[in-house]
Amino acid sequence: MKKKAVFLTNNIYIDQSLNEGGVRLCTKEYIDLLSKLFDVSIFTVQNKTSLVYRIQVKLGINQYSDFSVNLCMTELNDLVTKNNIKFVFLNQSNTAKFGLALKKFWGNKISIFICSHGNESGDLLHSVTRFNNTLPIFQKILANWTLGRTIRSEVRQRANGIDGVLAVSEVEFQIENWLGAKKVFLVPRTITMDAKFFNGTLGIVGFIGDLSHAPNYQGIKSVCDEILAIGNYEGLSLRIVGSSKDWGMALQRNYPFVNYLGYLKNEELEKECESWSFFLNPVFYYSRGVSTKLAKALGMGLPVITTSIGNRGYKWSKGTLPMVHSPKEMANAILELAFDIGQINYYRSQVIEIVNSSPTHQELAGQLEDFIS
Repeated sequence: MKKKAVFLTNNIYIDQSLNEGGVRLCTKEYIDLLSKLFDVSIFTVQNKTSLVYRIQVKLGINQYSDFSVNLCMTELNDLVTKNNIKFVFLNQSNTAKFGLALKKFWGNKISIFICSHGNESGDLLHSVTRFNNTLPIFQKILANWTLGRTIRSEVRQRANGIDGVLAVSEVEFQIENWLGAKKVFLVPRTITMDAKFFNGTLGIVGFIGDLSHAPNYQGIKSVCDEILAIGNYEGLSLRIVGSSKDWGMALQRNYPFVNYLGYLKNEELEKECESWSFFLNPVFYYSRGVSTKLAKALGMGLPVITTSIGNRGYKWSKGTLPMVHSPKEMANAILELAFDIGQINYYRSQVIEIVNSSPTHQELAGQLEDFIS
């Protein structure tokens, strides 16, 4: 008989009526993995709605203050009591304060683990450095203070309320050790093959991502800049799928080879991707978490042009992908590979090898059981 556990998550990440995204995909993976070991009760929480909180979000100082923890604790403690819960898993690092409150009430009678998608300070560093010039003046003033405050919070949480952290990549694994986590478990991405029809049309490549997320926008824009600079892009169609219409339409206006399609539901997306010769994974600097869209592409059986940074959090023992290290290299790879049917078919076969040699939840569950015990 399985032990019982609680999985605490923001309600928006299990709401099936909302658009699919990286956080929702990662949340589902954590639930699927934990369900191999536990009878999982899902406890949902909601973001604050107060005027003060909305101002904090506007100023970019809402890290680790997204939830009214005290308002939820009676119901959460009742759930733990009635079900004799010994393990609580907190989805995303911004729920860590629930761990502090639970430890204060239960002490070592329960074990608490963060199912991290990346620590909150991960993207703040880029706001302070890489994107500082794009911030409004008031956010520039707050950015350094916010980063220091956030890192201090993360260290205190891991020292006082969290028994361990499940991390999504080797990079996050080391960051958690640096922050002082008591112990860390690496959960590499799992890939489920759900390949539909594939015809790999010459010259058609594609990208999926929320363009309001700076790493996504900067990554694909930098590749477009390099293609434009090369100039020899006749017959190329770079098709972009994702939300943030204003950003997408700007890319379509500025680059003659870009076609922005907006957000597509799963059936529409699968139909669209049938013609892509390659999926692009233009990740050129470390940001928070992992590129969950890579698993989406591989699961659909799409050949992928990627980077080593974009591959973080993935493991496989067979197969290879075309690997680049800069926007210029990716631009050259697109113009070389996307018009060669032999290369397209070869890397299609490599994707199948990769998926078949990637870890499964069943394999990871055995390792996780040893970790939490």
